[in-house]
Amino acid sequence: MPKQELIRQLQAEIRSAQVAVAARDHAIAERLGINATDHRCLDVLDQGGPLTAGALADALQLSRSAVTTVIDRLEALRYVRRVPGRDDRRQVLVELTPLLLRRAPELYGGGEHGTGLLDRYTSEELKLLREFVRADREYHERRAAELSDTRRSRSRPRS
Repeated sequence: MPKQELIRQLQAEIRSAQVAVAARDHAIAERLGINATDHRCLDVLDQGGPLTAGALADALQLSRSAVTTVIDRLEALRYVRRVPGRDDRRQVLVELTPLLLRRAPELYGGGEHGTGLLDRYTSEELKLLREFVRADREYHERRAAELSDTRRSRSRPRS
């Protein structure tokens, strides 16, 4: 098969996978009774551990007041809680609750899918996959930032 056809097929598979992940995330959010932004917040906390509201706002690219609303909503559902900082008790961190952590395997499935799927690849193939996924993620992060900057500059009042 020609290289260009393989590239086209790979790009199509990536797009289909993105749609499938979005559909899964939507179904999980519905099951939890939350919206997409709330779900992204939970994912950021799952990946990064406890964070301040400011760090969450930066990670989600939301205003501080919008993140406070997200945290309040998730706290009312008992999915997150505010706790004092470990080193500075004046600091407030947001963390996932045991309730949400208990529900995660039911919602996301166990880790065996990812591990089982990846076990069939050699270490060299896994390094290649890791590098591809990293480069793809970095590209999408840059594009998101560029598009956000463009939107912000268009919405600024002209002097």
